[in-house]
Order: sequence, then structure tokens, then C-alpha cells
Amino acid sequence: MKWRDALSVIAVAAMVAMATASFGSSASGAAKTDGAPAGVAGDDSPDVIEVRHYKLTLEKAQKTAVAMQSINQLVVANPSLNAALDAGSSTTGKKPITEQAADIDSKYPQIAAIIHTNGLATREFIVITGALINDLGFVMMKKQGMIKDYPPGMITAENIALIEGNMPAFEEIAAKMQPPNTR
Repeated sequence: MKWRDALSVIAVAAMVAMATASFGSSASGAAKTDGAPAGVAGDDSPDVIEVRHYKLTLEKAQKTAVAMQSINQLVVANPSLNAALDAGSSTTGKKPITEQAADIDSKYPQIAAIIHTNGLATREFIVITGALINDLGFVMMKKQGMIKDYPPGMITAENIALIEGNMPAFEEIAAKMQPPNTR
């Protein structure tokens, strides 16, 4: 199962789309047609801004990773849940985070229960997941030499310092968030 597939499974497709769109435009250095810096124009929705400015903590990131790992295991063990999530994933990314969270809470109570058992609200889980994807993505791209500098407005200095200063812990978090290889 691909990384993106796993995230759509839990209704976080919008966060992935935001993060990957940012990676592509920022890494390419392409200018936007409205004159704004690459990766900024069109990315001014309150949800995108909230995700990019979310202040990560190691504790919240670890809770999110444990929840994601449990959700991935649940989905693999439950083909009907997997099918239901796949069927709804095409519209999920078009909804605001608050609606995505309400959908998870009402349509997938077993997923909501995992999130809540790990000490997170569903909406918070979605925001943290998006922030982790975005911020880990940028830090890893810089570490691998894919980008020279962090694009302005895409990741906070605090989150850069947290991730870079705790790289082994964040590598473990990323590993926990990876879905089991089932394909």
C-alpha cells in the first residue's frame, strides 16, 4: 500500500494534496501566475495555513503515529472498512478539515475510537497528520539535497528545529505511519 493510499484511508487526502502540491511547486521553483512566490498562491485556505503553522510537539507527533499505525492495522484486517474508505476518498479532499473530522466520527467510529484512545481529537489528528507530512517532507527533502532552503511560509522555524533536533524520533514516527505492505 502506498503512503498516499494509507492517508486517504483515514480521510486525510486533503492534507496530502496540500503537501504534495507544495513540494512540487516549491521544488521546481516555478512562479505562480499571480506573482506570488511558488507554493504560496492558492494555498491561502484557513486549513492549509493551519496545517503549515501548527506547532508540533514530539509527544503529539508520537501519539499521532501510534494512532495511524493502529488505524492502518485495522484497515488491513477489515476489507469492508478498507472498501468503504476507498469509496469515500474521492470527495474527502474537497472538504474542510472540520467536515472531514465529523465524517470520521460519524461514519467510522472504530477509527475515531483509535484516535481518541491515543489522546487526540479527530480534527487535531488530521491537522497533526498534515503537519507531519508537510514538515517531515520538507526536512527530508532538504536533508537529501532535493531543496536548498526551506520555502518561506511552508514550514515554521520551530518545527524545523524540533524535527532536525530529534531526527531519530521523527524517523520512528514516519516508520509507524507507513502502512503495512499489503500489495
